[in-house]
Amino acid sequence: MSDFGSPSDIISLLQDIEQRSQKSVADLSEKALYGSWTAIDFRIAEDHFLIPLNETREVFPVPKQITPVPKSESWVFGIANLRGELLPLFDLKHFLYGQATKVNKRSRIIIINHPDLYSGILIDEVFGLRHFQQEPENTSSSSDNKISPYINGSISQQDTSWDIFSINKLVNEHRFLNAAA
Repeated sequence: MSDFGSPSDIISLLQDIEQRSQKSVADLSEKALYGSWTAIDFRIAEDHFLIPLNETREVFPVPKQITPVPKSESWVFGIANLRGELLPLFDLKHFLYGQATKVNKRSRIIIINHPDLYSGILIDEVFGLRHFQQEPENTSSSSDNKISPYINGSISQQDTSWDIFSINKLVNEHRFLNAAA
């Protein structure tokens, strides 16, 4: 066992360790806040996109029991009971491309993080979180496809580029909010 000397030497050593630890945590927190951007990597049809993490609440597998909603648009997937709360579900591929999602073991529900709209969107597949050292470039898409109004920018990493899908733009779309047939 090492001899540290007096109790005041031990206290000084512990205080030094505490100060260095607090500085390291502060440095890491600053990097986490200012040096990275995180998003969920997902697929609709053959297209890959990112949703900013702050626009989502959670991701989970498609529930086994989904109740259809009568007299609703065809892209309304149904209603599910999630931990005692009714969750409206929308088929994003059907809304955007007019093709119903074929639910399989890779299909997922992403809950929208919006104060006035508790709902989930069905997507084909989630690949996980992606972390970037820079913020995405805010660009508007000039293409004529049906998804371009919901693209909020793009980002690249290691020779791969993604378009940023904006849930906020989706939930502000009149057609999306008017789900009655």
